[in-house]
Formats: sequence, structure tokens, C-alpha cells
Amino acid sequence: MEMSHNKPFSRRKFVSVGLFATLVVLIITAIVIQIFEALEIDFFIHLFTVIHIFTGLTFTVLSVLHTMLNWQLLRGYFQTKRLGVRRETIGALLLTLITILTAVLFVCLVMD
Repeated sequence: MEMSHNKPFSRRKFVSVGLFATLVVLIITAIVIQIFEALEIDFFIHLFTVIHIFTGLTFTVLSVLHTMLNWQLLRGYFQTKRLGVRRETIGALLLTLITILTAVLFVCLVMD
């Protein structure tokens, strides 16, 4: 893999690629943890849980940096001058709320 040294380091690209990479690791480790829990292999459960936690912390830090680097753009997603809050924002927030409520109901009703 060749690296180009004539372009300056881009913090936005670094954060974006870092967010994507950590998201992939979070998804994979979550799946692997579930598999090893079913197989009851304690060492790998512990190993992948620790990897998942540290990757989650890295994802959180990169998310904060992403928000800081893109604050003006993100503000535009949340509001317009005429309408106040955009429909897309309300829809995304409702989807998040429905997902959380579904998870809570699943744990309370199905896993009880």
C-alpha cells in the first residue's frame, strides 16, 4: 500500500475512516460474543468483550470529534430558517426512539 506524502493530513478523513472501521469491529465483536456465549467459551467471550468495550470507547471519542468537525453542517440538518425542525430530523429521532422502546419491550416481555 502506497502512502502519498504530498497532501496534508485530513482530520475529517481520519475521523470518518476511523468511525467506519470501529463500527465494523463493533458489529463483528458483538456477533462473535453472541456465538461464544452460546458455545460457553469463557476466554473468547472475555477477550471479545474487552475488544468491544475499548472499540466502543474509541467510537465514542471519534463521534465527538466528528460532531465538532462538522458542527455547522450538522446544524443545517436539524433546522431551517422557515420550518424550525426538518421532517428528516423528526423521522430519524422517532426511529431511534422506536428502536429503543422495541429493545426494552423485547427484554421485558420475551427474555423474561
